[in-house]
Amino acid sequence: MADTKEFFRKYTKYISTFKKTSFDSDNKEYLCYDETQNVIDFDKIIEEKYPDSNIRPKSFDAIYIHNRYVFCVEFKNQKFSQINNKDIQKKLVDGKEELTDIFASLNIPVREYNFIYCVAYKKTLEPLDRYKCGVAKGSIQFGLEQYKTRGFVKDVFTNNVDFFTQQFIKQLNKELEC
Repeated sequence: MADTKEFFRKYTKYISTFKKTSFDSDNKEYLCYDETQNVIDFDKIIEEKYPDSNIRPKSFDAIYIHNRYVFCVEFKNQKFSQINNKDIQKKLVDGKEELTDIFASLNIPVREYNFIYCVAYKKTLEPLDRYKCGVAKGSIQFGLEQYKTRGFVKDVFTNNVDFFTQQFIKQLNKELEC
């Protein structure tokens, strides 16, 4: 059986950074500036696999793998209240199914990995905006709790990009500049 090193070997041309994968082309700005950590630009893999955008599944922006953890990261350069729940859910479901298929094709045992879905969105004024939106600190947003409860993913983090940076340092003991 293969491991995720095989995934990186096959998809070497998609190695990127959090900075590049967080770029919002509509507004010409980055949500994260970190260039120290290698990630896989998952959107690019899906775009190449499905050139016809009419049949292309949704996907998350980046994949970061650490030991047995696969972090599936979606950056949203929007305020919490502007994010579409169904769109975020579809990115998780479609993206994880595509990634599972890729792992299977490379003979990587999916069950040996813990998938964590992270939605990092634009920082807003705390706690006023959080209060106005009804966002409880540390709670899972966008209807994603069901995917953790059902075991589709090991965990879900939904919060602003600063929280994402703090959790990255806390969970992985690695610096991240977002």
